[in-house]
Amino acid sequence: MPKPNPQKYANIGSEPVLPFDNSSSGSPPLELLTVAETASFLRVSITGIRRLQQARHLPFFKVGGSLRFAKSDLLAYLQKRRVEPID
Repeated sequence: MPKPNPQKYANIGSEPVLPFDNSSSGSPPLELLTVAETASFLRVSITGIRRLQQARHLPFFKVGGSLRFAKSDLLAYLQKRRVEPID
């Protein structure tokens, strides 16, 4: 691993503070949406999103006192709710 450029990063004591990088995990970063963004994405009301969240139909994250929804979880939720045609 190459040595970090000490002028590019802050220092704590004598060690540089490196930015968090989860690219080595192979998974893309989560795209988190607010309640309003989730309502817009699913084209339902904010009240509808809160009902789905409180009934635990939608997975969510608590960030501080706010709710956030992962776009990948919303897409999975839509896929589970899909009704296939009969023929």
